[in-house]
Amino acid sequence: MHDGHRERLRSRFLKYGLDSFEEHEALELLLFFALPRRDTNALAHELLDRFGSLRNVFDADTADLARIKGIGENAAVLIKLQSELARKYWLADLAEQTTLSSIQSAIDYVSLLFRGKTREEFYVVCLDPHFRIRHTDRLSHGTATEAPVYVRHIMETVIRTGSEKILLAHNHPGGSAYPSDKDISITQQIASAMDAVSVSLLDHIIIGEKDAFSFSEKLLTLNNYPKDAARTAQYSGRVMQDLPQRLPPDRIGE
Repeated sequence: MHDGHRERLRSRFLKYGLDSFEEHEALELLLFFALPRRDTNALAHELLDRFGSLRNVFDADTADLARIKGIGENAAVLIKLQSELARKYWLADLAEQTTLSSIQSAIDYVSLLFRGKTREEFYVVCLDPHFRIRHTDRLSHGTATEAPVYVRHIMETVIRTGSEKILLAHNHPGGSAYPSDKDISITQQIASAMDAVSVSLLDHIIIGEKDAFSFSEKLLTLNNYPKDAARTAQYSGRVMQDLPQRLPPDRIGE
């Protein structure tokens, strides 16, 4: 029975693609390749019931997927691999045609880097003189609350790619995007290091669970996006000098 059902699903996919599939059927088809002798229909329903949607299944942590009875490590890795491959595919396609000309365009781009991430990660996005994305590099992958960042690693990426502008991005999984004291300190260090080699720090964006924070938007970095340049015309200088004074004192370090 399973063999006949599986063959029908495969044939349907080959003929019509996934457009004709319900979420549980698409997940069931994927699980065929990791679980050749299991009832993947029941497991697909179990995953959707547990995580709420197909998107949430793909965004789930591998360890959480593996805890579902009958899934195991191989199927969990396959599910996560599909999610990561799709994300890498779309990011590569997006990067080829994306210019970060405004704060919102930068937030939209870096938000994709952290979709489904349950650990804090730190990225540097390298740009050409026209604000087009040249290269995106993950510098660190940490715990649920911290990702170590080293100025030397950023400098190495800048030298390797020959970039004249960079944008920093990291996430606060499950929390507010508001910067901590450590976020502020590392941004100041990186800004100073980049200024010393004539590389512009365009922005540092933090992605929270439901919000985003842009250092540039709060006038904390002064190398403006083309569409937002008028916003900070009254300010001069390249490196943040009075950063703590520009943040509400009662919010710093949250």
